[in-house]
This record gives sequence, C-alpha cells and structure tokens, in this order.
Amino acid sequence: MAKVIGPLFSMRVSGALGEIIFDRRGFVRRKGRVRDPKTSRQGDFRQAMMAAQEGVKVCGPQTRQALRRLSPEPARWSAFLLKHLLGPGRSTYNECLARYAEPGLEQSGWEVAAVEADLRPVSLAYAGDTAISAGAQLFLLASTLFSLGLYGELGQPGGNAAAWQERIMS
Repeated sequence: MAKVIGPLFSMRVSGALGEIIFDRRGFVRRKGRVRDPKTSRQGDFRQAMMAAQEGVKVCGPQTRQALRRLSPEPARWSAFLLKHLLGPGRSTYNECLARYAEPGLEQSGWEVAAVEADLRPVSLAYAGDTAISAGAQLFLLASTLFSLGLYGELGQPGGNAAAWQERIMS
C-alpha cells in the first residue's frame, strides 16, 4: 500500500500502488518479477564461483598477506584472487579442472589434503557441469597461487598436495 507523506498532493509517496512502485527518492517504476535464472549455463557459473569462494576461505594469514602484497588494491585481495581463480570466461578454472582430471595426477592425495583443509564438494542441482570435488578445489587454488608466483619453491602442483595444503593454510 502506498503512503503519502506530508500534505496531500505533496508528491512524496513511498510504497506500492497496484503495479507501480514509488521509492523515497522520488523515482517511480513498474513492479517487476525477480529474475533469477536457473539455467544450466548460469548454474555452471555459480558453481565455479562457489568453488573459487571456498578456495579463498581456505587461505591462511601468510597466504592472505602475500596476496595483499600482489593485489593492486590490498584491501580487495580476495576479489583479486577470485579473478585469477576463474580467469576470463572461466578459462583458468576450466584448464585447471582439465589438468586435475589427467590420469598422471595423484588425485587421492589432493582429496585427502582437501578434507584436512575442511573443503567439501560443490554442486548445484541445476548446473550442467559435474560436482567439483574438494581435491579439485584445492588443486585449482594451488595452481593459481603458483601461476601468481607464490610458493614457487614447492614446484608445480602435482604429487605434492600435502605440502601445498600446509603452505596455503599457514
């Protein structure tokens, strides 16, 4: 129900009247539907974003400090890391998942290290992609940190999952 504030005909109205919304700033708009598409493409993107956000949560104080030094805006280090975890058009994300699925990679080690890091598989019911395992999330984070030049002494992520997990969480 719309409320008229002040004297009648003052033009200060807030609320809804039928299909019209009046806001306090004096703007008027049509009432619209909430648009939250549950398409498989949107689900794939949201699932990738959820996996990247879980990776950001795993970072320990030393990793966070190192990312602050790398980031153009130190206060936005997490956005900087998210951008690099996903890459343009999810390219970095897809490349890392493809490398994780290669037969030569020791996936069981990454899964064990990820469980120790308190990571869980990420999936959405309406996503077209398969669920992202905890080990794949940790591998994605380690690969991104390596490409950013952090923890280069550990070498390219591969069979050294426990070392990467320990360093990331420190």
